[in-house]
Order: sequence, then structure tokens, then C-alpha cells
Amino acid sequence: MSYQVIARKWRPQRFEDVIGQRAVTRALGNALRTGRLHHAYLFAGPRGVGKTTCARLFAQALNCVEGPTPTPCGACPSCRETMSGESLDVLEIDAASHTGVDNIREVIVATAGNRPARDRYKVFIIDEVHMLSTSAFNALLKTLEEPPAHVTFIMATTELHKLPETILSRCQQYEFRVIGVEAIADQLQRIAEAEQVKISRAALIQIAHAGRGSMRDAQSALDQVLAFTGTDAAIDERHVRESLGLIGMTPLAEVVDALDAADPGAVARQVDRLVRAGHDLRQFLRELMAYIRHLLVAQVVGPDRELLPVADSELALIERQCRRFTVAELTRFFSLLADLEMQARAAEDARLLVEVGIIKLTQLGRLKPLEDILARLEALMADVRVPMAAPPASSSSPSKSPAKRPPLRAEPPPAPPIEDAPPEADASEAETLDDADANALLNRLRALAEKDRKSLLSIHLDKVVSARWQGNDFELVFGPTAQAAERYVAEPREKLYLRESLQKLTRKAVNIVTRLEQQPAKGALSEKQAREAALRAEAERHPAVQAIQRQFGAELLEIKPPEE
Repeated sequence: MSYQVIARKWRPQRFEDVIGQRAVTRALGNALRTGRLHHAYLFAGPRGVGKTTCARLFAQALNCVEGPTPTPCGACPSCRETMSGESLDVLEIDAASHTGVDNIREVIVATAGNRPARDRYKVFIIDEVHMLSTSAFNALLKTLEEPPAHVTFIMATTELHKLPETILSRCQQYEFRVIGVEAIADQLQRIAEAEQVKISRAALIQIAHAGRGSMRDAQSALDQVLAFTGTDAAIDERHVRESLGLIGMTPLAEVVDALDAADPGAVARQVDRLVRAGHDLRQFLRELMAYIRHLLVAQVVGPDRELLPVADSELALIERQCRRFTVAELTRFFSLLADLEMQARAAEDARLLVEVGIIKLTQLGRLKPLEDILARLEALMADVRVPMAAPPASSSSPSKSPAKRPPLRAEPPPAPPIEDAPPEADASEAETLDDADANALLNRLRALAEKDRKSLLSIHLDKVVSARWQGNDFELVFGPTAQAAERYVAEPREKLYLRESLQKLTRKAVNIVTRLEQQPAKGALSEKQAREAALRAEAERHPAVQAIQRQFGAELLEIKPPEE
């Protein structure tokens, strides 16, 4: 007797045998049980998840001598012929090879009116229905909308989005899901036990991963492994990797170690070993992306068995390596590898692209936490304050400043030399600015904004009721009802544009200040506003603040008064 492949030998014979599609089989079973039968069904989902099998089971249930029933006998001539594909009343049509309108007219439209030869229903199973041409769909429409009472259509597709809306609206649609790794591994375990094959659970999980959610692909992979090892040997992960050409966990973990150590040499050596072993580097990139995903999931939710269906030894390795990276670093690695994999698909020499791309990952540098950046800024402010000259004796009592906190890093970066900072404007320069025609400058700013195609900024500048100089501050005062315009002009991007434009016009280092025109507040509120304005002016004149603004292009957003 000739050998029958596992995918055909273990094709489900009952709805209960279908793995991972409980919602679909339950709905079809209830329809058969209650007699609420539709004339057209559409099964959509990935390949190898049970669409055609469920179509045959449904046709079998419709025509069984005991039916329609959700539990066909499987022994009558109709059941046997339907499952073997030999029934005269169940026509399976491959739309990929029957795409034209003439095929549809000859096979379906012209024969749909004929009574079944023996069975209760004439069933048309159209596989890969999205491959039909537009004219073929149009020829099918009328028959699909008003078929004879003895006709049932069951269509299957892997690309639902390609079907016309006119077809979709005439069918009951059922979505078939990708099958989980554990569910596939469990079914492979049952098959292995029935076939008297010794295979480890870790090897079964590897085969299930290779199936990528498809039961048929996983069963074909198991067939390939058995052909490689034979049925007498005990099969482990090494046999699966060798027979399926998988990379395995060890090379992936070594590449991640190289990323952690910023070691480009280790990456180059690993890629060379993979090439010498005959591995496809595009497959290597896909497996490396999956491994980075495992690290990311372990970092976010911990070693969750449902989200990380891997062997125990692999789970321990993933848990150990994920602690070396932040979530932001892992997402950056994954994004760059995804771009690299897309480029490698079309590359003539994938080795050049993969080798250089992963070496580049080792040289990106680690992302700095926000706390460290703030600590460096604080250290910069502290170092800038140290060489400041004492205030003159004739001035009023100095304002209180926040106590200097110790920097968070042991070795703060050196502050920029004080002599590099541009000298502050002297009294005569400040007086020149005070005497400038602020409103004339405002008009020129509006004209510049129009010239630079910043029409929205120019429109909002029309809401300014007055412009004036306050020292080196160019103050724009908006009307009390122009809150939206004031907020727009106060955005850092717009303030930067205005400041640069104004500096070109005046040849002075200036700041842009915006505010709403308001009635003076009463009592304590007026004093509070005056105090906040004084603190802002004092902060903007502070050399440390000015140094930070020059170095980082920063904007002063909020002033917090020192603790009393």
C-alpha cells in the first residue's frame, strides 16, 4: 500500500477534530442542527487552518443519509465520496486555474439548475475564490443571489480584501484563525504517538513554530523531519534544525550578546559561520526578529508561558538576556531589523546587507535614560554657576536660588567654557533696543512670515495688539480673547522662527515673550502674577539659563519659585 502523507492521513473527519476553529465549527453545527441553512458561505483565513476541510465536512453533513446533521455517519456512499473528492454532487473548483468568465458559465451557471444526481444538495466548493476575474464574479452574481433551492455555495479565500463587495454581501462570512503553537504541538504529539515516533516536546514546539500558525504546514514539516531521521530514532531539537534548515537558539543568543557588548567582530564571525553552514540569511533575520520579540515580551510581562511557547532551557536564556536591555532598545532593534529584512528580500547579495546592517546595530550606542540626561543638565547648571562674579554691593538683596543638589552621575560631563558664551549686551545696547520701533518690527515679522509661506503664523500675528521691548525680550501682547493665537505663537517651533528672524533684523540676541492682555487682578492674585513675572525675567537673565538655551536650543516653559 502506498504511503499517505500525514496532512492527508490526519485530515479531520468530524467537526470535533478540527483544531483551533471552535467558533466556526460551532456555528456550522448549530445551523445544521436547527435547519437555518444559508445558500452561500465564505470561509476566509490563512492557509492550512481548515477552510477546505470544513467545506468538505459541511457538504458531507448536508448530504449524509442521516442529515442534514452536524454528526454525519461517515459510512454512507455520500459521506465517503465527499471526503475523498469523488462525489458527483459536490464539485470542487480551483479558482486559480478557472479564473475566466467562460469557466464560471460552463462549470457553475450552466449546471446549477440541474438536479443533484443522487444527493440532497448540489454543493459548489470554490477554493481561492479571490483569483476569479471581475467578469467571472459578475457572471456568478445572479446565480449566487438567487440560486435554486438544491444548490449551496462554499467559497474559501486567503485574501478576503480582494473580493468584491457584491460577493461579500451575498454570503455568510466565517473567519478562520491562525492556530496557536501549543495547539499545533499537542496535535503533532498525538500524531507522533499514533505513528509510534519518539520525539521530544521541545522538538515538537520547534516544528509548530515552523508551521507559522498553519496545521498543514506543521504536519508537512513533521513529515520532512521523519524522512530525515527515520521513525526508529529518537528525535530532538538538533534533528529538527538540521532537517528544516532552522538557525536555532544558540546563534541568535550569541548575536544578542554581541549587541549588548557592542562587539562587531562577534557579529561578523557569526554571520560567516551561518553562511558556511548553508543557512539562508533572510531566514536568519526573521528568526532574529522573533527572538528579539521574545526578549521584548519577557521584559514587558515576564516569562509568560502562553506568550512565550518555548522550551524551558530557552525560556531561562530569554529571561536572563532580556534584563540587559530596556524596552526602548529592544523596540529599536526590532524596527531596524524589520527594515533590514525588507531590504534583504530584494538584495542580490544578502550577506553584504545583513552583515553590515547588524554590525551597524552594535555601533548605535545604548539609549540614555531621561534621568541621566536631566542629571547632566543639572551638572551643567551647577558648573556654570560656580565662576559667576558676586553681585555688586549696591544692588538689592539677592533673590534666593534653589540649593545645589549633587549630580546623579559620578562624572558629570565638562561644562562649556565660559569664554565661549557670547558677552551680554551692555547698557547702551539695551537702551537701543528699548528705543526701537517694536510695532514696525512686528510688521516686518508678519511680512517675513508671509514670504516664508508661514501664512498661519502671519494670521496669528495679526491678533497682536501691541509689541514692546522689555530689556532683551520682545514682548507680544495679544487681546484677551486671542488665546488660540497666543498659544500658537508660543509654540517652540514658532518662537524659534520669530527669534531667529528678529535677530537677523536687529543683530541682537533677543527672546520672544507672549502674553494675553488682561485686567489687573485684585489682591493676592495680582501680587502672585507680579512675582511670577519678576522670577521669569530674573531666570531668563541668568547666565546658566542662557548657557543651556544656547547649548540645547531650549525654551523656558515654567518657573518654579525656590522653597521659602
